[in-house]
Order: sequence, then structure tokens, then C-alpha cells
Amino acid sequence: MVPTDPSTADAPRLLVVAPDVVGRRMAGPGLRYVAIARALAPHMPVTLAVGVEGSSHLELDLPGVAVAPYRSRQELELLVAGHDAVFAQLFDTNVARAATRRNVRLIFDLYNALPVETVGSEVISGFRDLPSKDREFTELLKYFRFVSQAGTYFVASNERQRDYWMGYIMASGGLIPSTFADHALNDIIGLVPFGTEESDPVQRSHGLRGSHGISDDDFVVLWAGGIWDWFDAETPIRAIAELAEADPRYKLVFYGTVHPNSVIGRPPSVERAMAVAEQIGALGRSVIFLDEWVPADERADYLLDADIAISAHRDSLETHYAFRTRILDHFWAALPSVVSAGDWFADYIGRESLGTVTPIGDVEATKEAIRAYATDDAFRTATVERVRAIRDEWRWSRTTAPLRTTLLGDLMERPQPVLDRVGADAEQPAAHPPVRGVRGTRAWRFAGRVRRRLLG
Repeated sequence: MVPTDPSTADAPRLLVVAPDVVGRRMAGPGLRYVAIARALAPHMPVTLAVGVEGSSHLELDLPGVAVAPYRSRQELELLVAGHDAVFAQLFDTNVARAATRRNVRLIFDLYNALPVETVGSEVISGFRDLPSKDREFTELLKYFRFVSQAGTYFVASNERQRDYWMGYIMASGGLIPSTFADHALNDIIGLVPFGTEESDPVQRSHGLRGSHGISDDDFVVLWAGGIWDWFDAETPIRAIAELAEADPRYKLVFYGTVHPNSVIGRPPSVERAMAVAEQIGALGRSVIFLDEWVPADERADYLLDADIAISAHRDSLETHYAFRTRILDHFWAALPSVVSAGDWFADYIGRESLGTVTPIGDVEATKEAIRAYATDDAFRTATVERVRAIRDEWRWSRTTAPLRTTLLGDLMERPQPVLDRVGADAEQPAAHPPVRGVRGTRAWRFAGRVRRRLLG
């Protein structure tokens, strides 16, 4: 690929390997990898590798980025061979070994704590019984032990995650005294959280108002993302239903209940949420579920039709280490947030007064938080202004700065990790994620389940 700027001629060639479906309809992982490729392209030659079934790379508008589809491990290995560094989350371990032999640097994206998310999951790789879940979870741990020893640089989303991964990598043998000889903590694990678009959202048409039974004078509360195992959709549903008994103008909208990745489709947690809404008589009235996953370039039409946004979760280990990527859309659209306590963003939102933090599972507190924004215009306006004031801190150009600095700095001069320690380990991880064509195998099911864990 020809660099877009002559100053990039001596910069490292970067391969960004998308871990999920990319195209018009993307969940968090797809959005993240497309945005990172776009943000880094002005500074270095960037290729986005697309290999997950269901991707539509021709739909992407990525000036300055080469988009390379691949259909096999061999094709991915050829792509890797043409680059100096790889940025990936789920990456075939055999290809990773080939990369290190070619002196290609591996940067692993640890932007969510997958082992923590998975340990309490009701289903792992399609299995519900404990022996099978334990076996699949053990495979996940093997993979991240490999990652810990194979990476030259890592990124996480926040300080809690970085502490978690630092301990994990050290316990896995990836950090030894020589690693710290000339490097500080930020040189080993940088903070590269999710970000927002560089420009503010523009509404081209109404995504919600005027349809779905939602009128212009309704107070719209938006759940801006999927419903996964660790979330608590029931509390907002019950809160809105009770508010709507006195005032039917209260509406709660869930968009994106059917995932663009066919491996995932509609999760059981969505079915349970719909069942709760139906049981209390709110389904289709005060609580609306939109089946189609909102295209990435249309989500502003929905966000800007909302008055506030909401995110609720259960009390779990996942919550402590979570980074709710959907919150960035709340900020992008300058929406006040009503969120459950306990995670990193709850602390941040409370500290910066960007919304209201409620106790986990507290229907009454959730009702009062929503009602306050609906009935007190001055309160809502003041919150919106505070959200607007912090938005620039979360642009992709800002959040990717540590990754950009490392790539343009000493990354290529750092010693390449020695994988002999991994090679001597009798408990080798399977290659993750497998490429298309192995549907139905245990490894394929495992990778599909792992991808589901990325959808914050």
C-alpha cells in the first residue's frame, strides 16, 4: 500500500486483524478495529485483515487503509509476512509463531478481561454443564498464557484492567526482569480505550420518533447495545413500566437485539428480557425491542432521537473489570447516562457528573433517576453540557495516541519474545481463532463463543 503521507515512508507497516464482523453492521469489536485502522492510517501504512464470516469489507469507507480479506490460515500468514507489526485480539497461534520467526512484532489488544467475563458465563462455547465449561475455560486460559509470552506490547482499556493483565502476564512468564530493564509500565501495557468519532453525530433521519409507536413528545430512554449475560435489562424494564403507568410518554428502546455475526444471532438474554416485558404488559408499549442491528453509519439517527441513555449490569466479577464500550456512544451523542454502580465508567460518570449512578438492581432508584431527567429541564441541560465538555478526550485520535506513539517509537527495536518457553509447554492452546471452513468443530465453537464475549 502507498502511504497517504510521505512522512510515513519509514514508519512500520501495521496489520490490524479484525476479530469480528466488519461492514455496515458492526458490534463493538468491529467498530473498534475499523476505527483504530482509520486513526492510525495517516501516520503509517495500515492494512485491515478481514476474515470473519459475514463481513462486508466493500461497504467500508477507509481512505488510506488497505482492506485485505483472507479465507485461510495460509492467506493470513502471507498477510502477516508483508508487515512489521500485527495488532490483534483473537489471533491464530500458529500464525503468531510464524510471525515471530519473521521478526514481526505482535501487539495484543486486551481491551476487555475475557477470562473474567467468561468465568461466570452461563454458556461457554455452547456448553452449559460445568465439566464442559471448565474444559473450555481452561482452553481460554491457555490461549492468554500464550498471548502473555508472545506479545511485544499490550493495550488495555483502563487502570483496573491493566492491573489485572499485568498480574496475568507476569504469572504466565511473559514479564521477567529484563522486560522492565529499560521500560516503564506504560511501555509494556498502554491504555487504549474505545473512542468516539472525530466529528459530532449528525442526524439524517429519525430512527425512533415517528415510528415504533414513539412520538415527538415521548421521553425516550435508549439501551444502546446488546444484552449479554452480565447485563441487567430487567431493572430498567420494570422502572419504565412503572413510570409509564402514570405517564405513557416514557419509552425504553433496546436496539440491536440480533447480532450481525450469525454465530451469535439473538442471545437467550434477549429472550429473557422480552419475556419480562411481556409478563408485565410493557412489551411493544413502553418497552420496544428493535430486531435489526443498527448499521454503524446510521446509529446517530437513533442516538439523537433519545433523551437519555441507560446501561445496567449485575453484581459480578465481570463488572469490576468491565469497560462498557456502549457508554462512548452516550458521550458522542451528548446523552446523560443512567448507569449501575460498580464498574469503571460508573465511577467516571459519577465523578464528572455526566449522569446518575444507581445501586445495582434498584428499580426505585432507576425510576427516580429517569424521572429527574424527564421533569427537570435545567438538570438535564446542565448534564448535557458537562458531557459535551469531555467529548474531545474520547475521540479516537486521542484514545489511540499511546498505540501510535509506541509504533512510531522503539517497538521495532525491542527484543522479540522467545517462544521456546511456550513451545516447551505441554499444555498448548489450540489455534485461535480458527478460520472459516471449520464450522462445527470444537475449536470453531470455542472461537465463536469467545467472540461473543467481546461485544460490550
